[in-house]
Amino acid sequence: MTTQPVRVVVFARQQLVLEALAETLEALPGLRVVGRASTVPGVLQLLGPVPVDVLILHALVRQDASLELARSALEQVHDLGIVLVTEPGAADLTRHALQIGVRGWVRSDEPLERLVSAVREVGAHEVFIPVSLMSSVLTPPQPGATPESTRPPLMRLTPRQYDVLRCLMDGHSREETGVLLHMSPNTVRTHIGAILRRLQVHTTLAAVAEARRSGLLGRSAEEASTANGVGGLGR
Repeated sequence: MTTQPVRVVVFARQQLVLEALAETLEALPGLRVVGRASTVPGVLQLLGPVPVDVLILHALVRQDASLELARSALEQVHDLGIVLVTEPGAADLTRHALQIGVRGWVRSDEPLERLVSAVREVGAHEVFIPVSLMSSVLTPPQPGATPESTRPPLMRLTPRQYDVLRCLMDGHSREETGVLLHMSPNTVRTHIGAILRRLQVHTTLAAVAEARRSGLLGRSAEEASTANGVGGLGR
């Protein structure tokens, strides 16, 4: 059976960067560049009539403009995978982008292979974020910080959804989660979809971040703390 290539749209302000990226990606197996744009209206127009799996978004100078473009793109194509390419040190932008629904992040000074890997992972509905950023993205807010009032509490999840979320917190894949919980991959995928909807987030990484901020323990941490007489977050 032939695998469907990942359909990519490339956005970059600089025409030279745009053309070089698009031509390089087009030459790689399993990737197909279906559009390229150097303006915000141009890239949004491409997302209408053309089926797109991944949008490569070179961050604009203004961070809020980059986030607004990502938000507008996701409003047009809800399951669109976005890979954000930013300057080094843009951790704050990355945190906000992940909350919006961006699933990939690559620094502009990294080798092309990193971007290709990100496109392939995001095209497969996974998350691609450097390990170096994980701690900053998943770190709970400082005491006194106001949580987002629009997010529903974790208490709305069912016990089985809690189990799935705890597996994700431990870094297990969908297949591994299915084995641990004696579920089929399709059932795990269904539970993950329900978790994302109930937490009002777009990615599993954002769901894990929300769980950590709320004090939920992963399966391994819960087992360890329970053995010491401390239970996890109540159901």
